[in-house]
Amino acid sequence: MPFACDHPAGSPPAIVIHAQDRSRVAGNGARLLPPGFLSTSGSQIVDSRGCNVRIASIGWNGTDGRPGASLSGLWRVSYKTVMDSIVGAGFNTVRIPWTDAGIDAPLNGYDDKLGWIHTTLNEQLVASAMPDADGHYRYVTTLQLFEKVVAYAGEIGLKVIFDHHSNEGTAGQQRNGLWFDRGPGSDGTDGVVSGTVTAETFKQNWVRMAKTFAGNATVIGFDLHNEPNGESGRITWGDGGPTDIKAMCENVGAAIQSVNSDVLIICAGPLFYKPPPSDSGMDPQWAAPAGNLTAAGINPVKLPRADKLVYSVHEYPDEVSDIARWGLAEAGPEYVDRMNRTWGFLVRDNIAPVWIGEMGSSMRTQGQRAWAATLLGYMNGEYAGQGGPRIAAEQQPVGGSWWLIGPSDDPPFGLQTEWSLGNYRPDQKKITDRLLMQGVR
Repeated sequence: MPFACDHPAGSPPAIVIHAQDRSRVAGNGARLLPPGFLSTSGSQIVDSRGCNVRIASIGWNGTDGRPGASLSGLWRVSYKTVMDSIVGAGFNTVRIPWTDAGIDAPLNGYDDKLGWIHTTLNEQLVASAMPDADGHYRYVTTLQLFEKVVAYAGEIGLKVIFDHHSNEGTAGQQRNGLWFDRGPGSDGTDGVVSGTVTAETFKQNWVRMAKTFAGNATVIGFDLHNEPNGESGRITWGDGGPTDIKAMCENVGAAIQSVNSDVLIICAGPLFYKPPPSDSGMDPQWAAPAGNLTAAGINPVKLPRADKLVYSVHEYPDEVSDIARWGLAEAGPEYVDRMNRTWGFLVRDNIAPVWIGEMGSSMRTQGQRAWAATLLGYMNGEYAGQGGPRIAAEQQPVGGSWWLIGPSDDPPFGLQTEWSLGNYRPDQKKITDRLLMQGVR
């Protein structure tokens, strides 16, 4: 029997997308998130009416690369087609990365190394009516691209989460492990090139993003920093030093809330492939390659608006995370126990929501399929008997974000076989379908 919030007023019962001047209904019956901003209540994310919702998102890469890099796929299709394919697959949110060095960079639409832009299909991204003397058009900046993406997302009911991926755009996971690359706590580089971004610059760039989208309920969350690496950056929790990630989340989160109090503030646990040092502020007993949130229960992040805090981890099998060489399981009881101890207890004990900010697999091997079965089962409450979260009938399962839309040359190779509407990989789609349905476990 459906619970009271199963069909919120004003929310469509199925996803509707718009492409080529006609409407389509997603075949799997997944639903968009209701209008308005989101908040939290205990371990649940709730809408403006207080109804529990599940963020079922997918990542869209490209703007995590070097300055001028565009969102992926725009060399073949329009950005609107990519977004239609996201909604068509049943997702209600898209997670989009940005970098400090790239936020103001004009898109470099003719450099193959960055990913060129199909001008005819993306004429809204052309900033000059005529090409220059070399035959090149001038394109909008990355931030202006984001504004156009958010505008179309609002038209089709898709929500957006922005993720700070790195400072300079030199690596998917910043190699110095931190959210800044210049000043106290840093060696003056991002691990690849000389640093240009201080902790204060990082904060002010987030404030600028927050001001840009203030009051726009299409943008529901800010993921403060992608995959902080505790071993590379000597990250601590709660000691007040320059690499204290709890202090960063509080400082940057409060600055964001001073200009945009509506968005979710998403704080990632630092990655540790082996147990953290005893003086780190985190439990030194447990490796946490997905993100160490062991201290978040007794020493939580505190924000002026406490009902906007969401924690995040990234869960991957060995094909992406390389956990096997550390002797860590990717499936089964040992994997369940690791999730229980490093982040699952926050949901189980109704402390705070946890959102899986990245998860994905090509699903090509038995081990990868076992990983997916364990993780999705855990998120959906199937391991309550082994210490995992128990999802009550009126609650929503743990939300997550699949990596990634479109095809890719790297594991996990993307949800689609080509940039277009449809062409979803069946083995991956079977798993993402388990993530999409609100209230269905």
